[in-house]
Amino acid sequence: MSNLEVAKRFADLLESGDVKGLQALMADDFRAKGATRELTKQQALDYLQTIFTAFPDYRIGFTDFEEKGGVIQCSGQETGTHTGVLDLNPFGIPISLPPTGKSFKLPKSINTFRVVGDKVTFYGEEAVQGGGLAGILEQLGVKLP
Repeated sequence: MSNLEVAKRFADLLESGDVKGLQALMADDFRAKGATRELTKQQALDYLQTIFTAFPDYRIGFTDFEEKGGVIQCSGQETGTHTGVLDLNPFGIPISLPPTGKSFKLPKSINTFRVVGDKVTFYGEEAVQGGGLAGILEQLGVKLP
C-alpha cells in the first residue's frame, strides 16, 4: 500500500471505531498529538476506546487527503452523541460523566499522518479554538476542574 492508502485505511478504522484494526496499523513507536497532549500507542488506544464508548457514533469526517513530502494531511470535523459513560479518570482528568444525550460538533481542523513501512507512526490534530477534548466537554456542559 502507498502511504496515502495506509493513512486512508487508518482514517477508515477511526471512523468505524475499530480499536483492534488501529492497533495493527500503528507502529510500535506510534505517537498521537492533540491540542495539549502527546500519547504513546497504548495511551492513544485507551483514549480512543474511551471516546468510542462514550460516543458510539463518533466521527471525524475526514476529507481532502493530500500527500506532501511523506506527510499526509486532510481536514476533519469531529461529531458525536454522548450516549455512553465518559470516564476520563484513567487519563488524570477527574471526570466520569454518565450519558447526557447531548451532541457535539467541533470546528474543522487539519489532521496529519506519517507513515513508514505500511505502519502509521504519527497522527496529529491541529489545535483549534473550541476543538479537542476541551471543546467536546464544553459542548456537553462540563466545567474542567
